[in-house]
Amino acid sequence: MFKQCIIIGCGSHASAIISIIESSGSYEIIGLVDTAESYDLSEKKSGYSVILNLNELLSCSDKYIHLHCILAVGDNVERETIFDKLINKKFKFPNIISSNAFVDRTVVMGEGNIIAHGSVINAQVQLGCNNMINTCSIIEHHCNIKSHVHIAPRAVLCGGVTISDMVFVGAGATVIPHVYVEESSIVGAGAVLTHNITEKQSTFVGVPAKVKKK
Repeated sequence: MFKQCIIIGCGSHASAIISIIESSGSYEIIGLVDTAESYDLSEKKSGYSVILNLNELLSCSDKYIHLHCILAVGDNVERETIFDKLINKKFKFPNIISSNAFVDRTVVMGEGNIIAHGSVINAQVQLGCNNMINTCSIIEHHCNIKSHVHIAPRAVLCGGVTISDMVFVGAGATVIPHVYVEESSIVGAGAVLTHNITEKQSTFVGVPAKVKKK
């Protein structure tokens, strides 16, 4: 029997998350929860309707607590904020893994992670909570990814990389083995990061990646 879930977020990202949920074959989608104050009950994403907004969900949590929550929010900061609010209300967040992703049996993860189509997570990787591992990204052996991280499509983390909370690794970026990336930093699309990022909220771009001047 399918477990029932609601999707939090109604932007374009929601359609991609719906595709992953459907591929996983484990959940029945009841509807979407808009994060905006005002919302349109006639709005749909991939055939699923908006049923309420986030404030209503939080204020009537007892009515919906039996449903699993799946976040469809790309921005790390917003995703963390919503995740924390719902965790405080005792909502559960499953890990959603596409049927054509590969996750090694030794991978250890928290809750609320989304593993998209074509992604590979190899042996002895640790994942925290509420991470978005996007399409065809590769996380090699012994990487340690904290929480509220977004690894964009076709990004590659080589072996032993550590990614702190709230980091964004852009599409097609590569992080070489054993590099450390500090909290809330950005590795730009297509960048090749060859050294540690030790200051919070840094942005690195280029090949090899260098700090982006403000």
